Amino acid sequence: MSSHVATAEKGHLPDVTRINFRFSGDGRYAACLARRGRGHLVPEVWDVAGARPRTLPTRAGETSASVPTPTDGGDVLLCRAGADGHRLTLVTAPSHDDAHAEEHELAVFRGGVVRVVAGAAPGIAALALATGADGRTSVWRLSGRAERPERIATAPYPVRGGIWLDAAGHRLALTRAGTEPATVVLDTSNGVLTPLAGPAGDEYVLLAAPGAGVLLTAVRREGAYRLGVRDRDDDGPTRHPERLNAFDGEVTPLALNPSGRRLALAVNRRARSHLVLHDLAEDAGAEAGLPAGVIHPAARWNTGGLHLVHSAPDRPPGLVGIAGCSVSRPPAADGETSPARVLSCPGAAGPIEAIVYGDPATSRRVVVALHGGPEAAWRFAHEPLFQRLSRAGIAVVAPNQRGSTGYGAAHRDAIRDAWGGPDLADVLALGHALAAARDPGEPRPMLYGASYGAYLALLACAAQADLWSRAAVVAPFLSGRELYEDGPPPVRALLDRLGGRTGIDDELGPRDLLRLAGRMRLPLLIVHGDDDPIIPVEHSRRLYARLRAAQWPEGAAPTYLEVPGGGHDLLHDVRDTAALDRVVGFLRAGPGA
Repeated sequence: MSSHVATAEKGHLPDVTRINFRFSGDGRYAACLARRGRGHLVPEVWDVAGARPRTLPTRAGETSASVPTPTDGGDVLLCRAGADGHRLTLVTAPSHDDAHAEEHELAVFRGGVVRVVAGAAPGIAALALATGADGRTSVWRLSGRAERPERIATAPYPVRGGIWLDAAGHRLALTRAGTEPATVVLDTSNGVLTPLAGPAGDEYVLLAAPGAGVLLTAVRREGAYRLGVRDRDDDGPTRHPERLNAFDGEVTPLALNPSGRRLALAVNRRARSHLVLHDLAEDAGAEAGLPAGVIHPAARWNTGGLHLVHSAPDRPPGLVGIAGCSVSRPPAADGETSPARVLSCPGAAGPIEAIVYGDPATSRRVVVALHGGPEAAWRFAHEPLFQRLSRAGIAVVAPNQRGSTGYGAAHRDAIRDAWGGPDLADVLALGHALAAARDPGEPRPMLYGASYGAYLALLACAAQADLWSRAAVVAPFLSGRELYEDGPPPVRALLDRLGGRTGIDDELGPRDLLRLAGRMRLPLLIVHGDDDPIIPVEHSRRLYARLRAAQWPEGAAPTYLEVPGGGHDLLHDVRDTAALDRVVGFLRAGPGA
């Protein structure tokens, strides 16, 4: 796909997209990948002292597979994943006569997986953990300068994680992966790996306050994880505070304060996040007054206070600082943005919640947007696609139908062994309600979906084609059975766990898009990356071939766009916005344009 120059839509400043936030070891800097308008994704560095973020424009731009780790000096160590392996590059500020940042390639790792852990003391900007195809992990010290990394250890097994246990940067807790996972400690001074003293073998270190020696751990008991608190140097049992483990919602530990007494937690309920500051000594928490939105799982708590990443529909992700009881406002969007609200909408078995932009009843056009997963949900966060559609005068209704997370176990588990059952019923009920609320003669609702949402959107087209005016889908799969045959191991495990191959015996019949293709008698746009590691592109190729073989009404023939080098999340993980532009353009061209 061709690159696009970063320009704004007429009358609007550029949209801002930010992904992949990471903090430096001392918490002074944060880095992410950012895109403005139709420009490339490039590293962006934030100084938590309050200065506006600065970009480090790389020459070719980045994809979402690039992970930036800031150094304590404000430069960026960039881990770029590609077909030829992982490349570690030091990115520094551009010189005066060059618009691009300076890039110094440090190392290339062929195959396997590479993770970068920010350093904790001078002399170690970061550690690179490179797990090869043989399962062994080599550990490399990165100085933060333009010099090759130094190998300091080799583990005979895969590892993940990386939590510093001491302020001197000598001890790093890692999780040994495999059939018997356990926590091990790397001594960076001699490369020796030893078991972490004290915790049970299946207890994981999530966070640490290195100066105070306090650890936050997690252990799975009776099908659920329990959070625990222990002293790093104490062999005694871990404490599992009762109220810390009794929150209503999905809990993500974010950071411990330097004394190790207070813990910041993101508690996700329904479509939004709540920030809770929990006193571990008293086992009591209080909610901090953040604006409605979503907290991302990246944070640091140092002597300057707590800093985390927050997003809302009208604000792209950015840093929020909390010192004492004072909360700094999230950064305003660089361009014009549209607000959103959460509404209760009709579902097949009762109300479902949806995030709504514009007025679905009076807007000339409305699109129902379906999330992927299926164990996922739309969140009250910044969505560049929804912003673009809203500015084009298209109302957006993004439902969290049955199967979505955040609404309790019964809602989440409703589609176990029933993919395309209760969730499809909810989508159809919502479509009928939207159509009934619109004036006669107004265009029928449109559909959009990605991944599982693409599959569900096409099922909705097949079930009731006359309910919808058109549909745009990104990375659909043909059926649970087909995906099990050629999907990667994590996808097959998901299908096993959620019963994605179980058939449904009803009027529509087996949820196989090839079998149902002849029923999808409306304009369709199918987009798929040819390097999708989750859903093989062959699924869309086969579906498009079957659709083309059918007889179509004039002007309703399907359109297929295959993105060279594109991965699974095409609206974020390519270097430009061509796929996003195509989806928006297709929906803008619908009835009523």
